[in-house]
Amino acid sequence: MSSSKKIQQISKITARLDSFFKVKELQKDPAMSRFVPMVYKQNRRWKKLFNPGFLKHFNGLMIRGVNEVRTIFTASFPHDEILQKFISQSQVGDLLFLHHPIPLECGDPRGNLGRGFLPIDSTLLNKIITKKLSIYSCHAPLDYNEKISTNRAIVEALKAKIESEFLPYGNGFAGLVATIAPISTNNLIIKLKHIFNIPYVDFAGKKVNRITKIGIVAGGGDEVEYSQTAIERSVQAYITGEIFSHYDSNWGKQNTAKLKKYAKTIDISLIGVSHAASEFLIMKTQLSRFLKENFGLPVIPLAQKKWWV
Repeated sequence: MSSSKKIQQISKITARLDSFFKVKELQKDPAMSRFVPMVYKQNRRWKKLFNPGFLKHFNGLMIRGVNEVRTIFTASFPHDEILQKFISQSQVGDLLFLHHPIPLECGDPRGNLGRGFLPIDSTLLNKIITKKLSIYSCHAPLDYNEKISTNRAIVEALKAKIESEFLPYGNGFAGLVATIAPISTNNLIIKLKHIFNIPYVDFAGKKVNRITKIGIVAGGGDEVEYSQTAIERSVQAYITGEIFSHYDSNWGKQNTAKLKKYAKTIDISLIGVSHAASEFLIMKTQLSRFLKENFGLPVIPLAQKKWWV
């Protein structure tokens, strides 16, 4: 629990975040506007859970507590363990900044398949509301922001240089092509494991001795078209959260089979670092710096114990 005496108003924080990430300029988040209603379809009262503004754009302030914020927490997903940490470590009025407004089980390439998107645990959500805490979610705008983004955080960590953007998404682009100091696939994997604090990566394609250009799509990059587009930009490696769809569903199994067949035909390295880890990097680097510089409050990134879930 922070002992800082500095306080910011949630209204001021929200206004600054909305402006910087241009949240209201995106009519509806292309992904969350589909998945949030989908996971709550059995709950007729689900729209009463979240702020009206969030329900319009599926980005922005989801839950509003009291106006005084002393500490800002950050996380990729509102998994149970993350919300439990937020509830136990926070003071009344504190804020949790999320990339995704709902949990996502993506599956483990060396373990169980995932269940996909899920509703927030109702007991934990009630505890958050009772404690008068706030939650802010920024999905697509955090992926394509031109100053700080999930992809730009990866470029920064790899000391790479952005060459171009690809994959139109919302009001921007979901992918970046970047140049990097020459490195082999094996050494790039070692570096990525260290950057993302993961025990292993998901890998397919070919190992390359000299990589100088990479394609990056933080989060779910498990579409043939994504890496194909990167290959058209002459990359030797494609880095994403998910290279396969490790979901316990017909679509997940079919898409994974399609991707594995495709991976045998290409000459680049496909490297998955886990969906959550690929999008948590910004939470502890670029976003933490932005929040501290703009609001002068302590920022606590909340990491998952396991990135492959």
